[in-house]
Amino acid sequence: MIQEQVRPGPPALPFVLSVGITGHRAEALEPEAAAALPSRIADVLERIGTSALALSESARSSFSSTPPALRFVSAIADGSDQIAADQALSMGWELQTILPFRRADYRASLANAEAQERFDALLARATRVLELPGEDPSDVEAYVMTGRATVAHCDALIAVWDGLPPRGRGGTAEVVQMAVTAGRPVIHIPPEPDKPIRILWAAFDPVVDTSGVDPMSERPFDLDHVERMLAGLLLPPPDQQERRFLAGFYAERLPRFRLRFEYRLLLATAGVRRMRLSDFTERESARWIEEEWRDFREKCVQAHKVEAPIALLEEAYNWADRLATNLALTYRSGHIFSFVMGGLAVCMGLGAFMFPHLKIQEAFAEMMITLAIILNAHIGTKREWHRRWLDYRQLAERLRPMRSLKLLAIAAPDPPGTATNPVARRWIDSYASGIWRAMGCPSGAIDGAAAGRIARAVADHEIAPQVSYHERNAHVIHLLDHRLERLGTFLFFATLIVSDITLVGLATNAYYVTEYSNWFTLISAGFPALATAVFGIRFQGDFGGDALRSLATADTLRQIDQELRKDPALSRAADLTEQAARFMLSDLDEWRLVNQQRDLSVG
Repeated sequence: MIQEQVRPGPPALPFVLSVGITGHRAEALEPEAAAALPSRIADVLERIGTSALALSESARSSFSSTPPALRFVSAIADGSDQIAADQALSMGWELQTILPFRRADYRASLANAEAQERFDALLARATRVLELPGEDPSDVEAYVMTGRATVAHCDALIAVWDGLPPRGRGGTAEVVQMAVTAGRPVIHIPPEPDKPIRILWAAFDPVVDTSGVDPMSERPFDLDHVERMLAGLLLPPPDQQERRFLAGFYAERLPRFRLRFEYRLLLATAGVRRMRLSDFTERESARWIEEEWRDFREKCVQAHKVEAPIALLEEAYNWADRLATNLALTYRSGHIFSFVMGGLAVCMGLGAFMFPHLKIQEAFAEMMITLAIILNAHIGTKREWHRRWLDYRQLAERLRPMRSLKLLAIAAPDPPGTATNPVARRWIDSYASGIWRAMGCPSGAIDGAAAGRIARAVADHEIAPQVSYHERNAHVIHLLDHRLERLGTFLFFATLIVSDITLVGLATNAYYVTEYSNWFTLISAGFPALATAVFGIRFQGDFGGDALRSLATADTLRQIDQELRKDPALSRAADLTEQAARFMLSDLDEWRLVNQQRDLSVG
């Protein structure tokens, strides 16, 4: 079992590799094929395991200090599944099993007494056992769910397969197609002993169409391609900048106090939200996350007797979310500081006309304000407040739904990279995939009634809170945008009124034009500068656009929430939750594209 690593910063990833198995049952294997299969599977596992352990040693700095873990995921049906599970255990792999229905019924469905005895022996040695809500051995959907769960919880899939297209639901060929679609490498072992073993993986030769098995993506099962496959699956992206970003994440520390308060002050000044003492510390954020996750464990995991290992996930999310929140406040406060100080600098320069005896002091104050703006932009750019905020927010939102996906047992996040090249190109995707991989397969029994209850629990504790968050966020930022618009409009109209008064005074030679000319100059030049600062804050914050996106997200998630409350079958609930996670990530990607060019540079 993987133990949590005690470290002062975000958790490092443990080295974990999970390999699944799908294949023909005993009756579908010719005697010659059945006799040769154990040694062929042993060769595959030996090469993968040896290469994986060598990789963990050579890339030790990329992982935590916990021992590397090799896991094998199998439905332990008679035939290929049991043969492969036996070989994996004999070579020191950890066995995790996924059963299509209750273990007693599944045992009875096996071919003979020998298969049943082997089933009992394998089940006794399994570290995790998951029972899915199939009805009986004739329930084809049960085998489809088993294949889907196997793909969800493995990094690579061994397929003892004749290479033919699916001839019905729930068979080996369909599971292979699931794996290909999910971006998993497939190690294809033909039943015929004289046919070579191949690796099928889109990442070897990215193509447009990955809906089926593409011969262009096939490679020989040799040491070179196994090492390339494992490196692509398990290591951080090779790009040096991405590795620098990952190292920076591991080095992050949360400040005890939040020293940048400009954004909170703006909300309070606009009457949107009052400032609180808790805004200046990390304690409140930590308490909210702790309460939220404790509630999820009690009402989702423990209440439904499905052991979903989420401790490492919670720790990683805790760091990513709190870092993102802190950096968002810092970055937004930095922008507000620059715009407001810029407007004040203009007013300070104009003040020389009103208080000529303070010219030196005013010039010094203007210089200090300008220097503060430059330093604020320089520090923010150097410390990458903007990039880190966007990265950590994306990471947090990739991690959050994993707890519900794991609870649903057959669901999984989308693969990293793209559909045609399923390898992580960004450290965020690599880290999130590593957390999912480390969690392993859930354990417990899910029947038909439990599936509906779990779906409602996911709606209550995952989807509904996100709907509420986006609705609240839309309200707050729309209100802020509206009040900033009114303030900017007021400043421009005040300028217009003062300009009209000045023109009338000049036309009539009124005394007040000369008497208060300095004040008129200050207002006519200073107010537009302040109004422009307000406009800049609105533009950089894109509050109106964020409000619209939040409302659109809330509307879509609300529809998913409603569907989850209709007692769906497990497959339907998994589809809906995967779609919710996928939609939130696509919305986040759009948000990142909008915001990534808005850094703190003064140029």
